[in-house]
Amino acid sequence: MSKILEDKKLEIFTERLKNDKKFYIENFLKIRNKKSKLVPFKINAAQQQFLDLIDENTRENKPHRYIILKARQMGISTVCEGYIFRDTATREYVNSLIIAHEDKATQTLFNMSKLFYDELPAALKPMKKYSNEKALVFENPTNNDDDKVASPGLRSKITVATAGTSETGRSGNFNNLHISELAFFPDAQRTLTALLQCVPDELETFVALESTANGVGGAFYDLWQLATKGESEFTPIFLPWFTDPLYTKPFRSDEEMNKFLETVNHSYTNASGEQIYTEEFLLQKQFSLTLEQLNWRKFTIGTKCLGDIDIFKQEYPSTAEEAFIASGRPRFNLKTVKQYELSAELPKFTGLLARKGKSSKVDLVENEKGFVQIYKYPVANESYVIGADVAEGLITGDYSTGVVLNENCDVVCLWKGHMDPDLFGKELVALGYFYNEAYIGCEANNHGLTTLKAIVHEDYYNIYYSKIYDRMNDILTKKLGWATNQRTKPLMINKLAEFVREFLVGIPAIEIIKEMYTYVIDEKGRTNAQRGEHDDCIIALAIAIQVYLEGRGEDYMPEKTDISLEKKKENFDIPNIIDPLFEGESTVEVVE
Repeated sequence: MSKILEDKKLEIFTERLKNDKKFYIENFLKIRNKKSKLVPFKINAAQQQFLDLIDENTRENKPHRYIILKARQMGISTVCEGYIFRDTATREYVNSLIIAHEDKATQTLFNMSKLFYDELPAALKPMKKYSNEKALVFENPTNNDDDKVASPGLRSKITVATAGTSETGRSGNFNNLHISELAFFPDAQRTLTALLQCVPDELETFVALESTANGVGGAFYDLWQLATKGESEFTPIFLPWFTDPLYTKPFRSDEEMNKFLETVNHSYTNASGEQIYTEEFLLQKQFSLTLEQLNWRKFTIGTKCLGDIDIFKQEYPSTAEEAFIASGRPRFNLKTVKQYELSAELPKFTGLLARKGKSSKVDLVENEKGFVQIYKYPVANESYVIGADVAEGLITGDYSTGVVLNENCDVVCLWKGHMDPDLFGKELVALGYFYNEAYIGCEANNHGLTTLKAIVHEDYYNIYYSKIYDRMNDILTKKLGWATNQRTKPLMINKLAEFVREFLVGIPAIEIIKEMYTYVIDEKGRTNAQRGEHDDCIIALAIAIQVYLEGRGEDYMPEKTDISLEKKKENFDIPNIIDPLFEGESTVEVVE
């Protein structure tokens, strides 16, 4: 009877090991804590939330596909390794892959799995063939074929790799896939696309994509958007900083707490009669935070984030939107960009321009894959300008882009596509003729010279020339096209940012708006598209605005800001815009 009872107990224990993830992780796995001490793996609040969702999906027969956006030090990588280790070390023929964004992180994750194995009770340790810097293989290590056949071991394996290496693109099937810090991968979209094909569409397979945010845009951001809209099988999990109960800081006295409470509850009425509250008050109301949590937030901002609230929001976001926005150091006012996005329009026409020879007559040919998007058709006797950014023409590279502005500084047309620079010149001429012989400002850098020559060859006369002051001869000379350089780029981007912030430019095209989200300031203070994104529309629009401003001088005053926003800006603080022929915020180049 005792033998039957013991067998039953063993059966129950074995079944629990197999199915109860938390039981296995907390009772048999060990980790190094923040004090570098070896301790049992105890599931924290964020990790428990993740495991609960896995259990819920299991009960509902949903695929185990997760995309996790997190604040710092939530332990998600650790629980993913624990989950994958348990599955690989307790079942036969399980193939698991773990990939991190850099070598140091890859090594850390592998050392974690190796420590799990080393600290397992002997009775639970599967046979190990080898353990090196790239793989942990659970298989009989013997060289005797008969012994291997008689007792092969699990024949399961955990492999680790670093993004951008050959291992990340290799073929094979994986039961478990963990990708850590996906937003920081060098070529995230291509790597992710290749790896997801390696995981069978079976219920027992597991994919976890986890990362802190790295600005708006990129593969991680795009997949997060799809998941939150319910347009993919991935379950989105956002873990704000206050998920962790340890992120609290007690007050040293009632006096300190009361003083802090007064600060939190401070409010005032602005000139428009609106009641303005502190950010702490709004956070407390929205998320039911305690004063101790808010006190930790204040302490962390001042002590760990150098007093910079944006750094705190990047490292410890409260919402998913805040995480993406704060982490990218955007150049444009994103609250304003969001309003542009909400008012974006579908083009009235999408297609191609048709023109015979050097004729000024241009016809439209509808084509849903065409390069031309028209938001407003040309109006007789109205003047238009075109800003153009020229790309090399490669099908996988940047886009050549033309932006057309009307007299009210509204974007009325967008030309965007891959085309050889000389052919793009002909397209700009066709676009110019279509919009009443528009004033074309084409970038003169690199391939832009080829485009400009093509425009001239077409006998098109209304072309922008940069004005260059020759100090030695004390004369102004002209140079064909717009030159983007270290001096002019900050001026043109700053002016565009101003026009966007003040709603002085109408932008109905979603392609332009999306680029504003991913146009960032780098660590050297320069502005560029975020890695993996494009800025062709931004540059073309910035050039268009500079061309638009030429000759308007101090009399420039927009009559309206038609971006379909029911917002009337009263008492515009209009900047003193100087004619770029001379000084100030201008396009003048100085030749020493």
